[in-house]
Amino acid sequence: MSIRLTPAASNSRTKQYLATKTTLQAIKRPIVVDQDCCFCFPNCDWDLPAFAFLSDSTNTYKNDRTDFIVNVPLNGTVEATLIQLDPDNNVLQSISIVNDTYGLLFPIGTIKSNVWGFILDWYKVADVESLGRWKLNLVVKNSAGLEMFNQDSACFHLRAWTCQMAHRTVKIKTEQSGYFEGGFDYTNINFTIEQPNGKVKVSNSWPQEIRLYGRFFREGRDFEIDNIVTEDRGQQLIQSKTVKRYLLKLDTIPTSISNRLVDDMLQAPEIYLNDYQINAIELYDSVRVTLTELPDPENFTQNINEFMDIRFAEWKQNNVHRFK
Repeated sequence: MSIRLTPAASNSRTKQYLATKTTLQAIKRPIVVDQDCCFCFPNCDWDLPAFAFLSDSTNTYKNDRTDFIVNVPLNGTVEATLIQLDPDNNVLQSISIVNDTYGLLFPIGTIKSNVWGFILDWYKVADVESLGRWKLNLVVKNSAGLEMFNQDSACFHLRAWTCQMAHRTVKIKTEQSGYFEGGFDYTNINFTIEQPNGKVKVSNSWPQEIRLYGRFFREGRDFEIDNIVTEDRGQQLIQSKTVKRYLLKLDTIPTSISNRLVDDMLQAPEIYLNDYQINAIELYDSVRVTLTELPDPENFTQNINEFMDIRFAEWKQNNVHRFK
């Protein structure tokens, strides 16, 4: 039996954790991965946080979702299995995803030709099943029944929402559209989705969401001012403008997660950030931002994870002062 040490929150880049490794029993099988597949998580080498707010299923700030989307060969099939694990990665139960019991299922061709999608709703998992450790296995087969793709998602540690448990986590949400020349094609996506508040939304983009350990906060403001010089050499204000700058600090992120984050999610035209610090100076709930700087990540010897500092600016930069 292996012993797994999982911090209740991020290690906050403290040096005593830099050489710590998590020992897990995981079976990795040879797979052939479609390069256009957007499903790229590791096999249980790190537990990602996930929360369910058991008293209100419509609260999008406290309830989490996880998206999965894959290309499928012509006349191919997809088998999705939700798997519950114990602390030693032994399987407790396996549940086939065949309807919307555990989220929003989009069978092949529903949102786009030869595309299958699923938005896992962690509130539904907690409500129908239980809290604990979960992962999703996806198998894609061609028309002859041969496996083209077989992979597990990351392990998610599903907990009941509390401010203390969610402390030092952030949630990144995007609406992805367009296409990647070397990756997934999100163009021509079209589907109807029911929001947690009961409203129906027609969407032409794919909703992405992930919760990670880290912090998101306002780093400062950029100030722009336009003056004219008066006859007596005074500086007469004509126009001024402030733009908020934000910093996203991510801790202990496996490269399989950071690669997807940088190469896909953060290139979306719509990016929203949520922060969950108990002692934060402001509440950041679905703050829309635009990416401005993506420095190289920090990594250390004998540590399989990396740290990232990502900078944004507010999306709507309309705090402009003028005179009529």
